[in-house]
Amino acid sequence: MPPIRTARSRKAPPDGFSDIEDTLLEFANKMKDAENAPHEGKKRNEVLWPIFQISHQRSRYIYDLYYNKEAMSKVLYEWLLKNGYAEPLLIAKWKKQGA
Repeated sequence: MPPIRTARSRKAPPDGFSDIEDTLLEFANKMKDAENAPHEGKKRNEVLWPIFQISHQRSRYIYDLYYNKEAMSKVLYEWLLKNGYAEPLLIAKWKKQGA
């Protein structure tokens, strides 16, 4: 049986997280606003567009910091992916040549 993960057993974020934490909190607040926005008169797909846009912006921000600006450590990058701050499959698509 796998171990149960709780908030107390979660590891502390690596060094450098405090530098980008404010930006990630802004993305989280935008995501909450997009999820709670009124959706009367919109198609089902149109309601999801802002949510996908914010998710892509957050993933792109992390991708740019790690690959283009090289302002983030590998440990922090992997921790962010593991904890759901970015979408690894989307970043894999951006890493491909010609994409």
